[in-house]
Amino acid sequence: MKNRIKECRKAMGITQSELGNIVGLTNNTISRYELNEREPNLVMWERLARALHVSPSYLVGWSNAK
Repeated sequence: MKNRIKECRKAMGITQSELGNIVGLTNNTISRYELNEREPNLVMWERLARALHVSPSYLVGWSNAK
C-alpha cells in the first residue's frame, strides 16, 4: 500500500532531512519509508503525522480525511 509521506512532506516544502530532524530519524530512513522499503511502527506513524499536520490514517493511506 502506498503511503503519503512524500506527498505531505513536499506539500509542506520540507526536505527529507528536515522531516527526519523533526521526528528524530535520518533522511535515509525517511527515504526508505517514502519508497515503501521500510514500514514505520505505530509510534513513528503518529510522529510523522503530527509533524506533517495530517491524521495517521491519512498518512498511511487508509482515509482521505486529513
